[in-house]
Amino acid sequence: MRELREQSGITVGHLVDTSFFTVIVYSRETKRFATTLVPYRRPASGEEIAEIRCGTCGRELLLRVRSAAETTRVRKRRLTIALAGLALTAAAVVFGSLVYLPLAEPLGKAVLIAFLAGLPVTGIAGWLWWKEDGVRLLSAGEGADRDHWRLDGAMPYRAAP
Repeated sequence: MRELREQSGITVGHLVDTSFFTVIVYSRETKRFATTLVPYRRPASGEEIAEIRCGTCGRELLLRVRSAAETTRVRKRRLTIALAGLALTAAAVVFGSLVYLPLAEPLGKAVLIAFLAGLPVTGIAGWLWWKEDGVRLLSAGEGADRDHWRLDGAMPYRAAP
């Protein structure tokens, strides 16, 4: 989990080149980026949207930065969802192991669905809780921006419209 510093920076990548390599059943895509470090400062409360420029092409991008308190609130909400999914999965396992429930009965189906739904909810919400840092890269223009990526985030992602 990232520390919520008052002042920090993100790495914005400008997509320079994409190459593909394919051999029968194997395929690989390689992307090369020109990177720019963009410093930011967290607001005291709420969130701010700052205009930034790509260091490579000069295109205007938007950077949404949440305050430390707002980011902590979002993290708590995601942790609560992850723990609820974990509790649902654990309850389904305990209940299903104590009582014989054939899948033909509605209660058996409900326990199976609870187990199968609780696993991905726990995993995804827990991962989002761990990776949340309160900073998002957005596209200033209309449509999808396929050239600008945030490279230091939880997972590299394109600038969202």
